[in-house]
This record gives sequence, C-alpha cells and structure tokens, in this order.
Amino acid sequence: MREAKPSAEKKQGRAGASPEPWRDQSLAVRALELAGLGTLTVGAIDGRVEADKRATSLLGSRRGLTGRSLLRLIDPHQGPVVIRAVRQALSGAPVTIAISGKTAQGAVLHVDAGLSRTQTAAGATALFVTLMDRTEEREEIADLNRSVEHLWYTVELNPQLPWVADNENGVTRVTERYLNMVGLDEEKALGFLGWMHVLHPEDLPRMQATVGAAMLAGSPHDVRCRFKVADGSYRWMRSRAFPRRDDDGNIIRWYGYTEDIHELVLTEIETRWAAEHDPLTGLPNRGLFNQRLDELTTRAAEGLGRLGLVMLDLDHFKDVNDILGHHAGDRLLIEFAKVLRETITVEATVARLGGDEFAILLPGIDGPEAIAALIDDLFTSLKNPLRLNGREFDCRASAGSAIFPIHASNASELFKHADIALYESKNAGRSRYMSFEPAMRSKMQRRVAMINIGREAVENNRLLPYYQPQISMQTGQVIGFEALLRRRDRSGQICLPGTIAEAFNDYEVAEAIGINMLDMVIADMIDWRSRGLDCGKISINASAAEFRNRDFIHRLIDHTDRAGIPRDRLIIEVTEGVFVGRSASAANDMITELKQAGFGISLDDFGTGYASLTHLREIPVDALKIDRSFIQDLFGNSGNDSAAIVSAIIKLGQGLGKTVVAEGIETERQADFLRQHGCLAGQGYLFGRPAPKSSIDELLAGSRKTG
Repeated sequence: MREAKPSAEKKQGRAGASPEPWRDQSLAVRALELAGLGTLTVGAIDGRVEADKRATSLLGSRRGLTGRSLLRLIDPHQGPVVIRAVRQALSGAPVTIAISGKTAQGAVLHVDAGLSRTQTAAGATALFVTLMDRTEEREEIADLNRSVEHLWYTVELNPQLPWVADNENGVTRVTERYLNMVGLDEEKALGFLGWMHVLHPEDLPRMQATVGAAMLAGSPHDVRCRFKVADGSYRWMRSRAFPRRDDDGNIIRWYGYTEDIHELVLTEIETRWAAEHDPLTGLPNRGLFNQRLDELTTRAAEGLGRLGLVMLDLDHFKDVNDILGHHAGDRLLIEFAKVLRETITVEATVARLGGDEFAILLPGIDGPEAIAALIDDLFTSLKNPLRLNGREFDCRASAGSAIFPIHASNASELFKHADIALYESKNAGRSRYMSFEPAMRSKMQRRVAMINIGREAVENNRLLPYYQPQISMQTGQVIGFEALLRRRDRSGQICLPGTIAEAFNDYEVAEAIGINMLDMVIADMIDWRSRGLDCGKISINASAAEFRNRDFIHRLIDHTDRAGIPRDRLIIEVTEGVFVGRSASAANDMITELKQAGFGISLDDFGTGYASLTHLREIPVDALKIDRSFIQDLFGNSGNDSAAIVSAIIKLGQGLGKTVVAEGIETERQADFLRQHGCLAGQGYLFGRPAPKSSIDELLAGSRKTG
C-alpha cells in the first residue's frame, strides 16, 4: 500500500509551524559572532558551560567551564551585582551589565555582558550570555582617570595656587583654595581688579608696574608682595606668570600661580637684619653703614644737597673693660647707643662700626653749626653718669665731623676726613668735638707717614740701640746705661726717635718697636757678659702701648731668664702718663708685678707730669729721673728758679728712699750743684753722648770712668 500523501492541511501545518529551537539558536550565534560577541550558555551552577570559540578565547579557558568557576573569574566586589542581574535575566527581563575580573590565566578582563533567558536542547531553562571585550578601552579610561586624579591632587595638595588670565579679561580662573585663603567670592577675585582687593597698599604700585611691564614685553614676571588673607592679616606671597602663545606667537593665555612664602620672607628679613645690624646695640653695623654712606652721598650729589658725617668713640673705653670687665663694657656700649637714639631726633643713620666706634649720617644737614648743636645736645645727655657694677661711671665721648661736599668730594673722602677730625679731638684732650679743617689732613698725613716709617724700620731691621752712660755723681764711675732708640734711614743716616714720634701712639707699631728694642738690648748684654765686660744696669723705656698688654711682663721675664741675665740688671723706665689717669689702676698693677718679678722701676721725666705724693708712695718705683728741662734751667736765663725745684725733688726722693737720677747734665756747674744737694746719679752730654754698641765696648774695656 502506497503511503498516503499528506493532506494540504497537514502540509500547511508544517509550513506554518516554528522552526526547531536548535536552528534558531544557531542562526543567532552566527549573528553574534559576526558582531564580534562571544556567547555562553549556562544551564546550571555546577553544569558545564557551553562557550563558543570567541568566548573561550576571551576567558582564556582551555578546559570546560562551569557556572561556579565562571563566577570565580568575576571581581569579588561585583559578585552581588552579577547575581541580581542573573536573577533578573532568568525571570525574563534581559539585562546588560559591565563586568570586570580576570581570565583563567589571571589577566585583567573588562566586558559588557548581555544576559537573557533561553532553553537548552533538552528544553531546560538556561542563561544565555553575550560578551563584548572592553578591556583595552576601559584600561585607557582608567589610566586617564588616574592622570586626572594625579593632576587634581597635584593642584590641591601643592602650596602653589594656580590661576589663569588673558590680556582681555585679566584673571579668568582661580582655585577654591585661593578664594578660601583670601576670603573673597569668585566674582571679586577675577578680572583685572581682583588683586587690588587683597594687595597691601604699599605693594600695589610695584605689582602694577611689574605686571604691566610683563604684559607689554610678553615676558614672564615674578614678584613678591603682601596679600590680605581671610583673617585680615597680611602674608608675603610670590606671584609668577608665564605666557602661552599660539602658532603665530600671539599670547592667548597667561598661566601663573600664587605661593605663600610668608615664613621664608620673615626668615630672610631676620637673617638680613642680623647681617646688617650690631647684635649688642641693635644699631646698623659697618656693612649697612657703608652701603648707606654710598647711597646718601650719591643722592646728595645728584640733588645738590649736603650729607653730614659724625664719627664718635667712647673716651677711655678700654679702661672700663680692663677694670670692670667686658660685661660692664658691653653695658656701657648699650647705654651709649640708647643715648644716641634718644638724642638724635632728626633724620639720621646711627651705626656702630665696631668696638667703641660709632657714626651718624645726617642727610640734608644745613652746615657745621647744625652738627655742633646736635653734638652739644649729645654731650649734655652724656653728663649724667651711668651706674655699672654698683658704681657710677662717666660716659664721655669724642667726636669729629665732615660735610659733603664742603669737606669731601666722595664717600671715601668724607669718611676719612670725619675720622681725622675725630682723631684730632681725641688728641686735643678727649671729650671734645671738632669739625674737619684742611690743616688736619696734612697733620694726619705726617702722622701716618711716621707710623709707616716706624713699621718699615721694624720690618727691615733699621732700628738700633744707642747707649748713654749713667754715672755716680760722687765717683764718676759708670754704673749703667740708658738704652735709647735710634733709626737708620735708607741712606744710612742715624735718626732720632722724634722722626717716628707718632709710631709710639700706635699700639701695634709701638709694641713691635718695644719687642725689637728688647731683643737687641738683651743680645748686647749677652755679648758684653760673654766678653767679661760689666755694663752695670741697663734702663729701657716702656711705652704706654706696652703697658696695655700683659704680654709685656711675660716677654721681659722670658727674655732675661733665657739669657741668664739677673732681672734686677734691667730697669724699666716709665713716664708719669703711663700710670696717671683712668688707666692708672691697671698700669699700677703691672708695675707692681714687674717689681715683684725682680725688675727695677724708674720714673722718667719726673716733675713735668701729674704724679702725686700718693702715687709715689703707692707705686714701687726705685728711682726718680729729674727731667732735663729743669737741669738745663739751672743758672740759665730764668735765674735759679729751677734750682729750688731740683733741690726739692732730690730731697723728696731721699725722703721716700728713691734713687734720684738727673738727666741732661751738660756743664760742671750743673754737676756741682747736683752733688752738693745729694743727687747720686746723673747722665748727660757732660759724661757722654748716646753712642752705638761699638763705642760702649771701648768704654767698658777701659776704666769705665767718663771724662
């Protein structure tokens, strides 16, 4: 029996029926593959996942996946989100979500996953998943976000506050931190006038000039100024800006920043103040003084004005240090600086140049009379004694002045001439004021020349001792010599000490001369002793400069002891000026130490100074030397007036147990007078002129008896 043909109805039924599920799914997968999507079908949590080649490659899995192993590839933080999406899709509502995780090999993976409900070939409900790879795209986005975040934190955490401006609108953008710092809203902070709300009034002209010049030149600018901040105070800021140009070189933007440098500026100000001011008195120091001297001299020259300069130093300041100590000296300097500040009420720069030396710069001074009136007020204020270490102490000063351009043509000359006037005021007796006069310069030049000659003589061994014999007035025998300084000039001529008299007032040169002279005298004494010649006692003159340094005592002891010469063979001659006055106490102590060390002490030029009977009683002097002026006046044109003085000095010396030595004896009549009145020793041209060592060698080798 032939098979029956299907009826038309049955044929129509097959034709209108839905295609088989596997055929529809295959077409869909083919379409998704063409779209670049990988597909997964998940039937059960622990069941095998059906994946196409693209999904398998994307997930990096060569072995079969299950629903559970698939979940383990997802970022744990996204687990709850994925579970909710799966439930939604299985309920019949497709959903697409972004999923991040890792491949089976551990590589980073980002996908867009489409989830929908489907059926397996067996008719079971399953989850159909489409995967679109977004890894490269999202990594780029992540990198960009990280860069943006980095830039954001760079701005937010950087102390510099950026801003943007252009030439048409001024400042167009600022940061929120800037607004909070200055306490302004954005509208006030922007534009060309925004900075006017915050700049210190004194800094506004400088800022306007700097920014204006930068905009005209199209160049960066860098300026420091003070900004008013939210609490009303001002802080130092640094503002910098740089232009940005287009391809044609036109400025299209200005990019800048504002930075708080308040603490840095305060430190700089403190450092600069310390570098320019004296730490003890707070006055400008020499460096700042020199700077202002140059500036004010230039200003005076350009404006046809005048500039006065007063140089001052404290009288006998070293005595305060020596007697009361450096602490008292510092207090004296502080008090003197205070008096200067309170007295000098006109426009001036008052500076401490060093030690006890001060200076006053007076711009626009009228003339010498105005300076004299100012110094008179200062000296009046200084008449009130200061109390230091429980005792009152006079604070006096000497002053000298010069005026530009009356007395000088430049700053250096002004300083030099004021200093010369100061020296002349001290030389005239201290506690004085003198204005510069041209004659002072010539006098100073002579003084400097003498000091330089004295220094050169020491350095080039041009000094030598001459010896004048001292004799017993009763026997005529030589009892010793006075060593007198002589100088051999470059032509070989022997010169007297008066040719370098000012060198003995320069402490450095005077001390060097004293050391050189002592070396030579000791060497001569050693030579005489080695030859068996008895030179008796040798007197050497000690300058005031040597008595200001305790090394003098140590030097005498060291030289005599190393030479093996008994200390009592060396007589130290001092003038009354060494121990009379404000330095008397220190000098007295040194003389006492010299005496206790075994040296002889002789008071030179007695009768011409200010020594009192009290000093003669208190100071351990062995001998008094009657000044030659009294001896020369014996029986001279002035009658016998000096005879009474000479006789009185001899009696005074005898009464005090001192040896009296008369110097400058030139006639037998003078010698007879001295013998008759009991003078025991004498020296002068009558007995012998000062002579070099070679001549003294002959005298000592003879009878040791003069004339």
